[in-house]
Amino acid sequence: MESNEKSIDVSSLRINRNKPGPRRNHLRYFIILSFLAVICILFTFWLLDYIPFLNPEVSTAEVVSMTTSQASTVLTSSGYVVARTKAEISPKSVGRISWINLEEGQEVEEGELVAKLENRELKAQRDQVASNLDNAKEEFTRQEELFAKGVTSRRALDNAKTQVKVLEAQLRNADELIRNTQIYSPINGVVTVKKAFLGETVTPQGFGGAGSVGATFAVIVDLDSLEVETDINEQNLGKLEIGMPTEVILDAYPDHAYKARLRKIVPTADRQKGTVTVRVEFLDKDEKVLPEMSCKINFMNPDIYEDGIGRTRIIVLDSTLVDYEGGKGVFVVEQDRVRLQPVILGDMHDSQVEVRDGLVGGEQIVLEAKSLDLKNGDRIELTNHPE
Repeated sequence: MESNEKSIDVSSLRINRNKPGPRRNHLRYFIILSFLAVICILFTFWLLDYIPFLNPEVSTAEVVSMTTSQASTVLTSSGYVVARTKAEISPKSVGRISWINLEEGQEVEEGELVAKLENRELKAQRDQVASNLDNAKEEFTRQEELFAKGVTSRRALDNAKTQVKVLEAQLRNADELIRNTQIYSPINGVVTVKKAFLGETVTPQGFGGAGSVGATFAVIVDLDSLEVETDINEQNLGKLEIGMPTEVILDAYPDHAYKARLRKIVPTADRQKGTVTVRVEFLDKDEKVLPEMSCKINFMNPDIYEDGIGRTRIIVLDSTLVDYEGGKGVFVVEQDRVRLQPVILGDMHDSQVEVRDGLVGGEQIVLEAKSLDLKNGDRIELTNHPE
């Protein structure tokens, strides 16, 4: 039977594996679009400086505000307040104190009577010698008259004269012993130490014994001669010169600095300690300065210290400065950005520069700014995080 049905082309029913399917096309488009979106996002963040690893890393330092003394200190040492003029009162003879007018803090004048020792026996001996001397003088006068008449010999006259001289010497010695019982202040000053009291026995230097208070029973200090003594290591001696300005800060009053100057470098060294003693004199001391107080001494560079104690200096490192419109500037860090701040500079010492205008102290600025390619407003990444 003849079939009227058309023949079917089975080749059209085959799967063409070379033609991509709809799902694979969608996936490919999604990947391409996602990649482009990431690129756009990254580019946008880069434009906005939001990518930390693309920001320059910087270190910062705080702008230092310091006084003139802090900026000019070349050496610091510890020492004590001492008196250039001081007297230790000691009697010239052994004796018991019968009267004393000495108290700590008392002002005395040179030549003022401050104490007496018992001297009743010495006065009795002196009176006896004086009486004998009167008798000897009368005898000498009588011998002169007899010798003139030829009644007595030259030897008798000479013996009478010798007796007078001997007794006169004894009288002078008795007067000296009595004077030694009266003790006078050798200088103007203030009593700082009192060791002896009424009724105690005192001895001169070189003597001693039971019941004795020793050679020194009082110390008088001339407060106008107070100065500071300190030991300097031999290695630092080259930093010092006579007359250089110094500041003395008493441990008792750490908030006040006294103006002073280096007065003397003692011309010898301590072999065991490797130090040299120097003395510093006050220029403006007051009643708060007392002997034996401990203190700190700042030795100043006279070229920097010429402006005195009062002025405050703003100090930055030379490496923080950059050129800016014919002058200099620094990059001040404000959160995660920098601001170019113009500054007016003063003196430079070593790697430190004084800023006369533009900074007030306490700002955080970029270190090593000279070696960084920064612009005003740049975002930065801090490698240190100052508090």
